Amino acid sequence: MKDLDSLLQYHRPQAMHDAEVQEYLTSLISADFFLGQDLKQDRERFIDKFNKWILDSKLNCLQNLESLSNKDVIVGVTQYLDEIHQIKENVCVLDAEYRYHWRIYGDRLRVKTIDTLKTNDNLIISMPFPAYGDIHPEMNNLIKVAEERDVNLHIDGCWYGCCRDIKFDFSSPSIKSAAFSLSKSLGLGANRIGVRYTRERWNGPISLQNDYNMTIQSLMWIGENFIDKFGSDFWHNKYGKTYDFVCERHNLDRTKAIHIAWDKSKNCPVGVRKLLRRYYDK
Repeated sequence: MKDLDSLLQYHRPQAMHDAEVQEYLTSLISADFFLGQDLKQDRERFIDKFNKWILDSKLNCLQNLESLSNKDVIVGVTQYLDEIHQIKENVCVLDAEYRYHWRIYGDRLRVKTIDTLKTNDNLIISMPFPAYGDIHPEMNNLIKVAEERDVNLHIDGCWYGCCRDIKFDFSSPSIKSAAFSLSKSLGLGANRIGVRYTRERWNGPISLQNDYNMTIQSLMWIGENFIDKFGSDFWHNKYGKTYDFVCERHNLDRTKAIHIAWDKSKNCPVGVRKLLRRYYDK
């Protein structure tokens, strides 16, 4: 078992991907791909299917997502994050947030605590939060403070499709936007595609690209096929029992994210993708 412990990922834990997903992607890439002429219709169809995919989860529950009524296609959640940094002022994050923010902005990144948030701050918050594999434990308090101080919240939902037992309500007027994608949810990191939800239309690159049908048709087509093939809760339906076994066998605490567990001895999250595939294959 100690040899298998070497498969635990303490540095940059990887989201799920496996041979079944790769084989299906390969079959799509080599299939006949008809490019239609009505890009607006393609975009609207993808958004409708994607929205249904989110809400059809049997393992999770998102409430009042429809309050963020403006929807745009995005090339993964990263495009959404980049635009927030580009067009919004006073952008900030909490400690232990997605490391991408630090890799891009380094010492220029504004890192705050809930207590130091101020009016007109634009806080990006992952849900689920990467350090916990769950909703941030202070999320309810964060929303309360945001409502009291007029702080704008932007929800990074890129891990949503990897999780179970997530329940979240988007009704707070402080939640101005959210984004989800299939990158981690269905193993499409190299063909990323998703949807951004906003309470009001944003005048930025993403909105303009959608207005003028500049979305990437092939990525939407791949996304639709993956949704049809694998559904809303694929990773937990396939690997859920193996995940429980891995956590018990290696003395790890469960999180709500299929690819992350909690190492009690080191008090930190650890990636379990390699172990899941090793035990599942056996």
